[in-house]
Amino acid sequence: REFRNSDGIAEIQVSSVTSLLSENTISYNNTFSDRHTVSAVVGYTYQHFQTEGFNARSQGFLSDVFQTSNLGAASSPGIPQSNFIESAILSWLGRVNYSYRDKYLLTASFRADGSSRFSEGNKWGYFPSAAVAWRLSEEDFLKSSKVVSDLKIRASWGVTGSQAINPYATLNRLDAGNTIFGNSLYVTFAPGTTLPSDLKWETTEQFDAGVDLGILNDRIVVSADYFVKNTRDLLNIVRLPSSMGFTQTIQNVGGVQNKGVELSINAHIVSRPNFNWNASVNTTFLSNKVTKLAGGQDILTNSVSVLILNDNVGILREGRPIGQFFGYLEDGYTDQGKIKYLDLTGDGLITADDKTYIGNPNPDMIFGLNSSVSYKNFELSFFIQGTVGNDIFNVSSAPSTLDYGQGLNGPKDVLTDHWTPENPNAKYPKISRQSSVEVSDRFVEDGSYIRLKNIQLAYNIPVQKSNWIRRFQVYVSGQNLLTGTDYSWWDPEVNTKGLGTNRGIDHYSYPTTKSYTVGLRAGF
Repeated sequence: REFRNSDGIAEIQVSSVTSLLSENTISYNNTFSDRHTVSAVVGYTYQHFQTEGFNARSQGFLSDVFQTSNLGAASSPGIPQSNFIESAILSWLGRVNYSYRDKYLLTASFRADGSSRFSEGNKWGYFPSAAVAWRLSEEDFLKSSKVVSDLKIRASWGVTGSQAINPYATLNRLDAGNTIFGNSLYVTFAPGTTLPSDLKWETTEQFDAGVDLGILNDRIVVSADYFVKNTRDLLNIVRLPSSMGFTQTIQNVGGVQNKGVELSINAHIVSRPNFNWNASVNTTFLSNKVTKLAGGQDILTNSVSVLILNDNVGILREGRPIGQFFGYLEDGYTDQGKIKYLDLTGDGLITADDKTYIGNPNPDMIFGLNSSVSYKNFELSFFIQGTVGNDIFNVSSAPSTLDYGQGLNGPKDVLTDHWTPENPNAKYPKISRQSSVEVSDRFVEDGSYIRLKNIQLAYNIPVQKSNWIRRFQVYVSGQNLLTGTDYSWWDPEVNTKGLGTNRGIDHYSYPTTKSYTVGLRAGF
């Protein structure tokens, strides 16, 4: 009640989540003639999820002394709310592994999953997989090699499924509400804002071919993989026109393809009694595109609403990357200092037909580097990671640099580099209380970065022979200490709206914390 104009609000929320899991498997292992090794497993699993919630709220208390212990003492008791959500998944599974002299390897598996979340006739999904490998280093022509200690060629193919939807997304549900007729209060039931639809499993089929090479008794280990991943019946939220009476629906909108190359190198660079140095490098080159959409129709994604900027910033379109940024290209300023947009259609008007591709949030490359060095009792380790070629849509900069009518705090260069007749090529338009802003390439920035994620220096204090302590270490470490990037805002390592079709959005994301730690470790 100490808040201004408040007569006190008390609220109680209670939730209970229960998961029951039953797993039943039978396994078989045997070796025949010292050459053939077979292992197999078959099984049945069942998992049941149940969530219950309760909420009660009252307003208008004479005193704060009650806290939440006497909701009935309020002048305006609220209507209690409760909910119940239930789902289940049933699975049959089997796998067989075969090895001949540890040179020729084969594995095959199959699982059938039935989920209560999908529509009738679509509840079951079937997911096979298989993999083969040939360990060349066990062949006679390489077995005695002093250079190659391990060489394996492998290939795999498999299908997996996703049921990442609300348990009742396919049902025609009615939400309870209240309305007044005359002087009486009535309970109502009406459809919600999400239109139900027939849904089935989202499935991902992946092929992978790779090679593993060990050199000099595995002192250097190199792995290379080429993969193609095709996702079909992609589950995604689709915005609907308000005239339909629903704001959105969930649909199996189509397919997406991801393909690329993964490389990794692990090396024991130095191995001496008092000095060791190990390092590993990994990198992934990735590309993706939308391969199919229901009816071939575009789907607008990534809706943003920040005072002066209200629109979709992304599009799903066949043949284009998932998460593709979509908007206008800027063409300088008008004589009045307002932003001018490029007329791509040439009709003299700026309409939605003048929108085009303005950025791609998917990186061309992801990389990481681990290093660990020890000298006598000292240990130094660090981890570096980064991305190359990805864009970020900087929603944060819209209200902070262009919404002059609200009097918001902003970057200094808005003051020093805005449009005037003497500065027609300024970074920002004329300062005005009637700013007109559209989704454009102005807000798209290069999100590539390299970051020192972690570094640690430790010293192992010599411990005399003891029956109760075996190790004592003092260390200092830092996290996210250094970042190299051209991104202008707080942090390039952001995803305000998560991944999927909404990746690459920065809307006042809290920056990654820079921290320092000093500590002790003891082993007893």
